[in-house]
Amino acid sequence: MDKIAILLATYNGDQYLEEQLESICAQTHMAWHLFARDDGSTDATVGILKLYAARYSNITIVDNDGEFTGSATGNFFKLLHFSDFQGFSHISFSDQDDVWAPSKLKAALTCMSLNNASAYSSNLVSYDNDMMRANYIDKSQHQKEFDYIFQGASAGCTYVFTRAVCLLVQQKTAGVNEYKGRSHDWLIYALCRVNDVCWVFDREAHIFYRQHARNVYGSMSALSGMVARLKMLRSGWYRDNIIWVAEMSGATLKAGSVLERIKRNSLTDKVGLLKMVARFRRSKRESWLLALIILFLF
Repeated sequence: MDKIAILLATYNGDQYLEEQLESICAQTHMAWHLFARDDGSTDATVGILKLYAARYSNITIVDNDGEFTGSATGNFFKLLHFSDFQGFSHISFSDQDDVWAPSKLKAALTCMSLNNASAYSSNLVSYDNDMMRANYIDKSQHQKEFDYIFQGASAGCTYVFTRAVCLLVQQKTAGVNEYKGRSHDWLIYALCRVNDVCWVFDREAHIFYRQHARNVYGSMSALSGMVARLKMLRSGWYRDNIIWVAEMSGATLKAGSVLERIKRNSLTDKVGLLKMVARFRRSKRESWLLALIILFLF
């Protein structure tokens, strides 16, 4: 049976962590081992992890050696690099505040097998208990030629990939030391695309993606989330990350002309990018939004 290493990054997540751990323990695919790394929590998070590690032999707390990255991305990179995961066939990411459907891992393995894929992501359902609202998030549109430069595959908590892909990511990100404001899931998707890894998108949703005030990014469905994203765009965050992802993933070899236009960012370059915008995002709606971003917020 395929054995999955689940990588859980935590930081001050005691409010929701137990519910997430219980949903992982309830998985129908039982060949898994959870590796949790805490990034310096000051609440009861570490105590909860210790309680579950004592209760379950397939839950391990990874020693952070007193090093705190200050970001979820940094925490996940530390988890990715702490082991070569010998004996595991697949790696999966887990956020600290979601809830997994019992079939989450089994569905991922089945979908990957049917499509002969080495990497996987799925759609998800975002929900906000305070607002009494749920929203289906569709990230499974067909890939576009350069989509990986402009977006990730889906939320990283849906990702599952083979150990071979993990070793590839480890090799390509060995020199990464800049974490804040970066996106581990976006970079991993780009690395897979640049290196011709077969990626499958699952149209089904197997994760309940919790929205709350402490989400790092969260869903765009809430007005507060949209305002936060707009501020990030105006700060240059998105353009800066496009360039970072492209350079870190080696995308300059396949998309050098696109990247040069983004870097120069002249009016002529913007017009050139607008003519290509349908090749940048998987969703038609998101392509239109990207066109506006290129015009006014790059």
